[in-house]
Amino acid sequence: MKKATNILEIPNSFRADPLDKSQLRNFYQDTIEVRTGTKVNSPIDDIYDSCTDPKTRNAHLLLGHRGCGKSTELNHLDDRLSKIGYHVKTIRCMDALDGANMAFSDLMVLMTDALLNLAKENGVSISHNDLLTLDRFGAEIKKEDVVLTETETEIGSGASLETPRLFQNLIKFFISLKATLKLNQSSRTTIRKKILLRNTEWLDAVNNLGVALTEAFDDHQPILIFEDLDKGNTWDIFSGHCEILTGTSFPVIYTFPIAFSYRPDFAEMKAFFHISRLPMIEVRKIDGTPNLPGIAAIRAIIECRADDALFDEGVIDHLIMKTGGSLRDLFSAINDAARYTRRLKRNTISLDVVAIALERIKSDLSAQLEGKDHVFLKTIYEGQHQFIEDRDRLLNMMKAGAVLEYNGKRWHDVHPLIVDYLREVGVIA
Repeated sequence: MKKATNILEIPNSFRADPLDKSQLRNFYQDTIEVRTGTKVNSPIDDIYDSCTDPKTRNAHLLLGHRGCGKSTELNHLDDRLSKIGYHVKTIRCMDALDGANMAFSDLMVLMTDALLNLAKENGVSISHNDLLTLDRFGAEIKKEDVVLTETETEIGSGASLETPRLFQNLIKFFISLKATLKLNQSSRTTIRKKILLRNTEWLDAVNNLGVALTEAFDDHQPILIFEDLDKGNTWDIFSGHCEILTGTSFPVIYTFPIAFSYRPDFAEMKAFFHISRLPMIEVRKIDGTPNLPGIAAIRAIIECRADDALFDEGVIDHLIMKTGGSLRDLFSAINDAARYTRRLKRNTISLDVVAIALERIKSDLSAQLEGKDHVFLKTIYEGQHQFIEDRDRLLNMMKAGAVLEYNGKRWHDVHPLIVDYLREVGVIA
């Protein structure tokens, strides 16, 4: 990725993908202070401190809106930890699994697979006994003819195999096991039942791998990051399984939808996890006036990715204010506007083209609303920003992106494009 100097280069510079390690140096912007209201109240620094202090709680939930920048912040955290000797493995769940149908037991499989691959990548020897435990789990699954390919024919014969061969067989087995969980609906049910029956034994095996890696890494624990969990059936994955998912001997970070923190039963999560929140970047204060530091922070994100000469006067500020601090919506609007500009054979993005791009986002957001949501949204717009009694509707509106949450005060506002929609339908003046 490089900084865009013409309209054709904008789509590459404003991709929805998070910044990877090679891009952080040139494009990462520190936005923590404008998100939380103070530089010292950093959710990412909280996780960093906890990961580097083995005495503290190991399991973390990082909460935030979709598109608020969690993935980039986690990649930046990975980079910081790697520089001081930690080995971090990021697991992109939506790539590895069926995003619409994930289960707690799937995470145990992904966790085991990640640790085995950390051992492989770093030449770490795992004891034969620890490998035999995983081999027995594999044999249980294999009995049902759930995962059977040529690479797994020796699974269940671990006692008669040399350690290196057993290790390689397990690496291959977990590749096929992940593929089965993702693609084979009938088989995944059988696999999950078997893992659920032996979840404490499986956790012991995972922790043994963690201990072996920690010893090999000079007492630096391995660290796992589960990405994209906030895009699937997240609550079902965690509910009732917190004790196992937080029982690792090494740090694990799970992304989690911020809207679910308003569920009454979220207290269950608080009892097990270290909770961190990454709020939206505030472009308006709670009193409705512009938040200049937040606007400047988002402008800096845009200007490090593209020459500001590619935007007509006033366009950048208009984009910032209309997307309400949502980087996902901002990038989507910029990409659409660049595409329309190219079709018009123009060299700069103008307000009239931006209006078309924003209209599409507004249409997508408003399509999720029902008539009974209008009065609720009007109440927030008119000043009920913090003490909101209808938590179920708040949860739904946050999941839909119609309501956004800001800074440490946890105040809420209606997405600016939804405000425009409510004006159009006559709900607000």
